[in-house]
Amino acid sequence: MKKMIYVVLFAIMAFFAQDVNAQPQKDVSKDEAKAKSEALMNTRLGMIKDELQLTDAQFAAFEPVYREYRKAVGRVSDKGARVKKEDLTDENVLKVMSIRLSNTINTASVKQKYLWIFAEIIEPMQIEKLYRIDDRVAKEARKIVQYK
Repeated sequence: MKKMIYVVLFAIMAFFAQDVNAQPQKDVSKDEAKAKSEALMNTRLGMIKDELQLTDAQFAAFEPVYREYRKAVGRVSDKGARVKKEDLTDENVLKVMSIRLSNTINTASVKQKYLWIFAEIIEPMQIEKLYRIDDRVAKEARKIVQYK
């Protein structure tokens, strides 16, 4: 009987020890995700600086505004639209399409707002090019940083 109690106690202790050890791993992965996200943003900013041929003065003013802009776009984007083509079914395709269309509308609203903010920093043709290349730059930066 004592042996059984020790086995049960050992099992309970092992269970709780596992939970205690699991928490720091989550913190590490959050730190890693944050570091990768920052690396992605820095890569993206470097590519945009080159593509738009921004001067150092323009870039110094542009960078914080662009970071705010990307956060605003992220806030209005519903992640439910991230479904691989092979995972689309008759049951979920209309919902996914609806979310994607809402994301397009919401993103356009953010772009319209930031159009005038960017206009105080960079030239109108640079803004047009920024909006045109932003998605391509994002994809290229993800490949460079290997960000999923």
